[in-house]
Amino acid sequence: MYFEDPDIPIYEKNFIRIGLFRCHPEHPLFEDSGPIDGNLLVFPRTSVYIQHEGGEPIVTSPNVVMFYNSGQIYHRYKLSERGDQCEWFAFDGQVIVDALRSFDAQVEAHAERPFRLTHGLSDPTCYLLQRKVVEHLLSEAQPDELFIEETMLWILERTMERVYRKTHQSRKDTTSQRDRVLAVQAALTTRFQEHLSLEKLASEFDYSPYYLCRIFRQHTGVTIHQYLTQVRLRTALEWIADKECNLTDLAFRLGFSSHSHFTMAFRKAFGAPPTQVHDVLSPTCKQIQ
Repeated sequence: MYFEDPDIPIYEKNFIRIGLFRCHPEHPLFEDSGPIDGNLLVFPRTSVYIQHEGGEPIVTSPNVVMFYNSGQIYHRYKLSERGDQCEWFAFDGQVIVDALRSFDAQVEAHAERPFRLTHGLSDPTCYLLQRKVVEHLLSEAQPDELFIEETMLWILERTMERVYRKTHQSRKDTTSQRDRVLAVQAALTTRFQEHLSLEKLASEFDYSPYYLCRIFRQHTGVTIHQYLTQVRLRTALEWIADKECNLTDLAFRLGFSSHSHFTMAFRKAFGAPPTQVHDVLSPTCKQIQ
């Protein structure tokens, strides 16, 4: 199923707009849906290649938060059969400038394009919170405006602090290394249900296990195991919203060795067991997937 218009606004008030994007690979707007409208934080649910005009391709996934300046031209290319599914949060320009001022002393000089970076790793807390905001908007007849706006400002602040204080790209990375890491990320985000050993990945990408681990960590800021685990856990949020979901079956479906292993990793990432989050995330979003 895909919608005639893949862009679905669900909130617009004061300094923030929130919406859903659900674009099937066969949709006529899939590769080019036009310039970005507003300064956006985007939290992907699925994996696609995104290439900003003049930039390198990026593998988006639930592990990544994307940044777009207003008017940004970009193209998307198919990676997952599910296409591009994400939530977007547009902030007034001055709000973005205020959030970046502590990390970019020159931000006022380029306030019309405040984001210098295109993406970064999103932490589990921000990922879960933005999902809760969206579920709240979809399930409540009279959403709590203060909760929505204060939560999103906190997510913006935490995201800027984590991403802008860290550079995940080593200056010594060659184009060949970047391309190889990009291919590994694509494999991890589309084959996360498989048993992916380091030896298998190293063989597929023609690197030694040691060197593959080293360049992946240099380029992304996390280990291969951490990246894969976060993809699995964030994907779990898609399925545990279904009240018929069996968590033991889900654990094995996601590639975990046991229900207890899944629960322990989930609690460590999100600060709560899957049963508790299961009750918070309603199946409302199933209607629009």
